[in-house]
Amino acid sequence: MVVQVDILHPAHLNFFKNVIKVLEMNDVDVVISVLDRGKVPKIVKKEFPDKEIHVIGRHRGTKFSILFEANFSRFFQMFFLLLRHRPKIGLSVGSFIMGFGLQLLSRKNYQVDDDPERFFNVLLEKWTSSKLYFPPNVHTDHPKVTNFNCLKEWAYLSPKYFRPDEEVLEEYGLPKNGYIFIREVSTGSLNYINEAKNPIASISHGFPENYPVLLSLEDKSTRDQYPSHWIILEEPVRDIHSLMYFSKCVVSSGDSMAREGGMLGKPSVYCGGREMHANKLLMDKSMLLHLGIEETLRFVNRLAKGEAEWESQGTLRNQLLEEWDDINALLLRQLEKDLGMPLENKACNKISTVPKMS
Repeated sequence: MVVQVDILHPAHLNFFKNVIKVLEMNDVDVVISVLDRGKVPKIVKKEFPDKEIHVIGRHRGTKFSILFEANFSRFFQMFFLLLRHRPKIGLSVGSFIMGFGLQLLSRKNYQVDDDPERFFNVLLEKWTSSKLYFPPNVHTDHPKVTNFNCLKEWAYLSPKYFRPDEEVLEEYGLPKNGYIFIREVSTGSLNYINEAKNPIASISHGFPENYPVLLSLEDKSTRDQYPSHWIILEEPVRDIHSLMYFSKCVVSSGDSMAREGGMLGKPSVYCGGREMHANKLLMDKSMLLHLGIEETLRFVNRLAKGEAEWESQGTLRNQLLEEWDDINALLLRQLEKDLGMPLENKACNKISTVPKMS
């Protein structure tokens, strides 16, 4: 029994890590393929130190690299890997490259996406998947599309799976709820290629001086554009979500971490330029703000002065726990059918009840 998981981005690892662990607990052989993009291989290796990680294809941020190395060339490398391991099922977040290879081998593959705005990608995902999962506010009557009642980040941020660890603050000398967490993404991907570069750098000197800043900077070559006293995270980061959880607020020019901050119950701002269905799902629940760059700075300063209101962290987290589904359980049920075997979810069974948060 072989299942292959293709990981193109750190968020994809977070999404699948609980499913991978449950499969391995049940003696299913999991093959992990990874795109050589930034620190992704290193991060995956840290999470699964005892597994062979197959690094195939490359993403260097240029248009040529995206189109040729990360797609065209990667398909042939992927196909040979599939021939070698012959997985029965493939799992990915929109990896139509693996999906096409599995389709040629008449194998099942399930893809997840929360970005219907990428029209061409979605067409390829529909064509190459056995089933394509979208969040509840993406409506389509396509026969391959199934909706799940949550966002994909909930797979690892739900209280069923995530327990914040306050000890991680000691590594950086940070006070609980007394610092600002910032994420600045690189524009070297198709998602952000038309975005302004390093927008948070342009307002970096206006953040409250009495709050330390923890910066997750994707492109470290731009370090000198930010204040020297800001703390730069070096990947792989130990327990980055606890660092977000205990912050005063989360500000991100990328959409993924902005949503993560919202799901962790923190005042969260997305200051990028993309309009996304996934973001709107949280915005409609007053769990995420989408602001311009100057508006972002004003909001953070108001928050630091106690002038901006935000619902309590526990209330927001409990609301999502009551309303949203467990997508890990959904995927495992599908895998049980295809593998023809029950999958004991020991990872979930360790938490028989989820306590309400204060």
